[in-house]
Amino acid sequence: MTGKRIVLVYALALAVGVALLFDRIGPWLSGKFPDGLPEGLAAVVAAGESLHAASGLTGLALALDCSTAGMFDGTYKKTYRCGDAALADAAPPSSHPGEALAAQDIPDAASGTTASLQPGQPPQPKLNLPANVLVVGDSLAVTLAVSLEKAFKDFEGLTMIPKGKIASGLQNPQYYNWEQALSQFMKEYDPQLVIVMMGANDAKYLSLDPEAPEPAALDDRRRFLYEARLKKFLSVMDERKVTSYWIGLPVMGDPELSGKSRALNAIVSRACRESSHGRFLDTWPLLCDPQGNYAQHIMDNSGHRIRVREGDKIHFSTAGGDIIVRALLKDAGELIEFKPKGGKQVAQAPTAARTAAQ
Repeated sequence: MTGKRIVLVYALALAVGVALLFDRIGPWLSGKFPDGLPEGLAAVVAAGESLHAASGLTGLALALDCSTAGMFDGTYKKTYRCGDAALADAAPPSSHPGEALAAQDIPDAASGTTASLQPGQPPQPKLNLPANVLVVGDSLAVTLAVSLEKAFKDFEGLTMIPKGKIASGLQNPQYYNWEQALSQFMKEYDPQLVIVMMGANDAKYLSLDPEAPEPAALDDRRRFLYEARLKKFLSVMDERKVTSYWIGLPVMGDPELSGKSRALNAIVSRACRESSHGRFLDTWPLLCDPQGNYAQHIMDNSGHRIRVREGDKIHFSTAGGDIIVRALLKDAGELIEFKPKGGKQVAQAPTAARTAAQ
């Protein structure tokens, strides 16, 4: 009898969990099917999600996430809608010195990558091979490192040092202090190039300006804290005269998070332009549909349908990471003297002519 009760309790707990989290089953399942959900299964999931929302369980699940956010130091990726989170140490000045972001500072989804040097930045010398390439950031950097490692195996003299930290960012130094960590990595590994990708956890702290024609962050305390830490972070590399490539956030599946991500990209892009050795690579046009919207699948230049995003609609798949890395290698050609092994050619980035396959 005891065994049956255990099974019953387990089944009941599983049912409650599925009921609360049913809105996440669709995205999770979509990541398991390279060609998208089968028609019948998609209909079942859509009906279940409608019922989940109508019953109020969607709101209840979000409230549960928000109530437990403190257990994750505010970094839990599902809690970006949870209102005010505890912000860290620094206090804002009486007035913010920076002006509001103008529309031209927002990365244009149709403009292509934008990592070239800006006026006022000194020309960067070619990397002397062999060279250490440090990869830092949040879980996006961890995923990107997989594609970078594959690509670097095709070239002589490039050693990748992956140091990504899941659930990290610049807005939570209590959880993981990136300025201190980067300083230590610079001393320990002496990298000649640093590749940065993070911000999915930081974007949730921003508040969007409802009056702005394009997604832009309000000039408030959260933005001030982020910009101050971003400047310190970039200065660690500038002081050592090490070029950094900041890989921008891609379009997100959730419209609210996507708008905040685009606003964050604008802030980072400006900071990289103002730094002496920073570059910003815009990934928005690489993993979106022709209109600049989120796409789970895209068509490559050969007409093949490929899945570029994971089921959570935040992270990119390995194929998506490969596309970003190809764009990075193409842009970095003026900085790195690529020496292919076995006569291989440097991979080219996909053109903007591809179409999304929803």
